[in-house]
Formats: sequence, structure tokens, C-alpha cells
Amino acid sequence: MLICDTHADTLFALQDEARDPDKSFDITAERLTAGGENDVRVQAFALWTGPEGLRGKDVGLIDREMQVLERLQKQGYRQVRTLEEAQAGQPNILLTIEGGEAFESCPQTVDAFALWGVRLAAIVWNNENSFAYPAMGKNDHGLTTLGRRLVARMNKRHMGVDVSHLNAAGVKDALNLSKNPILASHSCCRALCDHPRNLTDEQLKALFAMDGYVGVNFFPMFLSPDQKAGIDTVVNHIDHMAQLGGEKHIGMGSDFDGIGLHPEGLEHAGCVYTLFERMKARGFSDEAITDFAGENFRRYLARL
Repeated sequence: MLICDTHADTLFALQDEARDPDKSFDITAERLTAGGENDVRVQAFALWTGPEGLRGKDVGLIDREMQVLERLQKQGYRQVRTLEEAQAGQPNILLTIEGGEAFESCPQTVDAFALWGVRLAAIVWNNENSFAYPAMGKNDHGLTTLGRRLVARMNKRHMGVDVSHLNAAGVKDALNLSKNPILASHSCCRALCDHPRNLTDEQLKALFAMDGYVGVNFFPMFLSPDQKAGIDTVVNHIDHMAQLGGEKHIGMGSDFDGIGLHPEGLEHAGCVYTLFERMKARGFSDEAITDFAGENFRRYLARL
């Protein structure tokens, strides 16, 4: 079975010298290969621009994360640019971006990141930048002129436009402007948990209608108003999206190694099989589970 997760902050966590050395990582090679040698596991690793947006202590962050990636490759991780390159029983990495600051206010830099193998990019995190405004901010403007040019450049380079963290006006612009389907790599349903980072039913329907993709986030803050979540809470969000027409457009966007809390039973990357088992018990067909696990993301990448 193909198993894809469209968002994790492992590269940032591994380069963070201030991280508690006794704290385990959600994602390890062993956890990515725990299901056996027949499964093809592809884990997206984000080049995150950091809480300061490549300013202050975050200057040089992308370079440090790329150094971590090189170190992981020497340890046996495999970077892939297409899912067809991924190998069964191996820890396969798909490179992404979280935070448009990585593009240095210049849409043409998309070309360089595309050559590095970046397939998806969130054009904003929680900081305003030259392209867009975050869902967690107070600015209700849409994409800037540079942001519109960035979307066009990403379309040209077959790089997925990721609207996780983008404000509502920006999501609307991305839906209207992008010639290729967009995605939200790690977001949940606002109807079930009213958090600015989550997507409304209207946004989800529009995204599914354009053949886009949503990776369901595992952060309890986005799953439940009381921030208490288990596997069934995650399945509730999966089910809600499926009922909105997303059964062929959803998958996992765990946010592993970037979240301080986890749903009970989904504490690390080796637990995803428990999620599939719970989906089965809740009435999802084998086809729906296989689609959710990875086939939906395979089809999404093929449409870029």
C-alpha cells in the first residue's frame, strides 16, 4: 500500500540545538518502515522558515535544514521528486516549503527550489510576508501582486500551491488564480473545530471541486475545541470532509515533529496503521482507506 503524509517539521526539529535532547522524534526511519517491506511510505519534510520568518535567530535556517536533509540521506533516507521514484520498505522523503519567505520576495526563486525537488509550498506561515497574509493574523487582504506572480510561477513549475496557514481572502484568490489544483497540506474542518487555521465547508467544497487535496492535521488544537483528541476525533474530520465530496481528495498531513500534543493513539509515525484500522471499523471501505492512505495524493501530484 502507498502511504503518504504531506506535512512534517522534522528537518527543523533535527537542526534545533535548543531542543530537549531527551525528547523523541515523531518520525524516524524505523517508524516510517514499521509496516513492513511491501508498503511504499512517502513522508513530506518541510523546509520551515521558522517563527521569525528567516529573521533574527532564523537567518540561515533553510541552509541548516538542507544540511540535515543531506545527513539523513547518508543514513538511508531517500529523497524522491515523484511518487514513482519511491521504494517499498524504505524511508522516502518528499521536500516541501512552509513559509514564502524562502522565496526571498522573488517568484523566480521557485525555479531553484523546484530543481532541489520541492513539490509543494505554503506561501505563508503565521507571519505576514511579501506574498500573503496568515490565517492567524488580523489582515483580511488577499494575495499581494507578488503573491499572484508567485502562484503563476509555481503553476509553471508544477509545484503545489499550499493554502494551509493562508487567510480566507488569500485562499479565495488562490482558488480563483491557480491554473493547477491547490492543496492544504495540514488542515482540518472549521465546522468541527472553530479555529482560524481550519477550513470552512465552503472552502473545502471549492477545493475538492477543483481536484485539490487536503491533508488532515493531527494537532489536537485543530481537532477539538477542548484540545482533547483521539483517533476517533481524527476520523470525525476525515468523515466530514468525505461527506463534503472529498473522499478522493483527502489524506494525512500529520504535522509530526511540529506539534506538542498528539491525539491519543497517534503519537508518532508508526501509529498510522491504527488510524486505518479505526477508519475500517467506522465503515470506510478498503478502497476509501487505500485512497486516503496515499492514492489520493498520488493522483493530486499527477494533476500538477
